[in-house]
Amino acid sequence: MTIRFCPLGSGSSGNSFWVTGGGIELLVDCGLTARQIDQRLTEVGGALQNIDAIVCTHGHRDHILGTEVLSRKRGIHLWATPLAARFFSRKVPIEQIHHLELDAQTQIGGLTIETVQTQHDIPGSVALILRDGEVSLGIATDLGRVTPSIVAALSSLDGLILEMNHDEAMLERGPYPKRLKQRILSDYGHLSNTQAAHLLDQVLHPGLQHLALAHLSEKNNTPELAHGLAAEVLRRHASQAELWVCAPDRPGMPRTLRRLPTLSSAAR
Repeated sequence: MTIRFCPLGSGSSGNSFWVTGGGIELLVDCGLTARQIDQRLTEVGGALQNIDAIVCTHGHRDHILGTEVLSRKRGIHLWATPLAARFFSRKVPIEQIHHLELDAQTQIGGLTIETVQTQHDIPGSVALILRDGEVSLGIATDLGRVTPSIVAALSSLDGLILEMNHDEAMLERGPYPKRLKQRILSDYGHLSNTQAAHLLDQVLHPGLQHLALAHLSEKNNTPELAHGLAAEVLRRHASQAELWVCAPDRPGMPRTLRRLPTLSSAAR
């Protein structure tokens, strides 16, 4: 049992992740155009015709932009919580929309999809835990603030895609209007680098294989700042996890998660 995953792009302008496991292929979020999704999948060895479903974490444009075209023209089915599904275009055939319940598990092919409610400022927003048997991947962006349920859900995963949206000093000095800055900094906006590093400090464990930093603001953050804070947490925990930053304008390299042997079984 394995899970293979690859960011097609992640940032303030659009987010989408390609995930393969349990005998199916998914897009988690589709905040890029259908053409961008097609091109970037091809770049990393995927193909749009192999995508079985699109699972959306919430209804903001940077997570659902391409859903209408891909559902209408390609017949790809969409999954989201009932409240989030309200943000899909009315042009999407109703029979192609399926619901994920909050804080519950749903089976899509051989993958188990677990939702964890987040405090983002749009109804029905969730983080996702994807499992193929014992292998697990968490996708946690647009968190608003850290809750006990988020900490619990992210605490024993093989792979984690984690929001590190902004550097607070850069945001304060940056070009955004005051109201937008207040929204981002609120308990219903996005995690700063410092907040995400604190969350990582709580959930990091020896079995984490890959840590991808996602949803970085192109105006209020830099990959170097985010990577540096996360790397310091990994260093303190002596973690062997591979750390990398998702780019907003190009796909990353596909990574594979496998169930690693425990120390006791490896010794036999």
